[in-house]
Amino acid sequence: MIAADITNEEKGIPMQYFRLGVAAAFSGLLALPATAHAEVTTGSRNVPAVSEQPMGKVAVSRGVQAPGGLFTARVLLLVNASKDSFGEPISLAPDLFYAVSDTVQIGLLHTGPMGWQSRPGLGLCLTGTTGGCPRVYDNVGLDFMYGLLFGDFHLSLHSSLFVVPIAEPTGVMWTIGLTGKFHFTDAVGLLFDPQIGVTLAHRDRYRDQLFIPVELQFQVGTAVSLKVLSGVLGQLSALGDTYQIPLGLGLVGNVSSHLDLGLRFSFDNLLGNVPDGVARADFRSLALLLTFRG
Repeated sequence: MIAADITNEEKGIPMQYFRLGVAAAFSGLLALPATAHAEVTTGSRNVPAVSEQPMGKVAVSRGVQAPGGLFTARVLLLVNASKDSFGEPISLAPDLFYAVSDTVQIGLLHTGPMGWQSRPGLGLCLTGTTGGCPRVYDNVGLDFMYGLLFGDFHLSLHSSLFVVPIAEPTGVMWTIGLTGKFHFTDAVGLLFDPQIGVTLAHRDRYRDQLFIPVELQFQVGTAVSLKVLSGVLGQLSALGDTYQIPLGLGLVGNVSSHLDLGLRFSFDNLLGNVPDGVARADFRSLALLLTFRG
């Protein structure tokens, strides 16, 4: 439904993809020894700050949720950079978040479960029907996070409800998973957000999905972070035939305590399954990021 061009045929998962799944998860498991003796606390009404730096600085050392009372707007300009279709489509996807407390965060989404690795076309599609936009506005979502662990290892329950497409036949998908971040050091972190998407409407047309976005984050300056972006997505019932593995780089710079700017470039399916005769590097996308906090 959100993963593009996924077949509806239910097929078995070949043994080689079990190996692929283990490899994709192995990077997260490698972090377990690093956190075995880490300082970790459970959620409470008042979670200690991870840094005395102004908001937006040393972003890699921070957690996966905002502190209580903070409003955050994350606006992405998503641009298709694929072969023979650059700029078709281009879309503007604003995500709005409010931290009700240090442990509870709610949101309104226009990206998908892959976050800022979402493909162009979500949100407000700007290039018209001849530019890859069947409709101007055809997806929306609600987001909920509940903090479970804080400190050198952050972990939150993460659930969302997506309506995509809004137009008939309307698709509704509920996702459930865990968002976490391993802090290897104050300057290196691994963010992961695995979710299973369960289709709630028109199950004969839309199928259950798997989403595992992953970011390896490096703090290259107090105000600048570099991110290696990847993960896995695909249709659960035919994962061996539909899995996609993006690979990209992101750079985010803090301008002030209220504003961040960023840029992402991704090969959208560099390591996944592709149709015969299609080059893996042909599917590409760009994203310009603006984050406002207040």
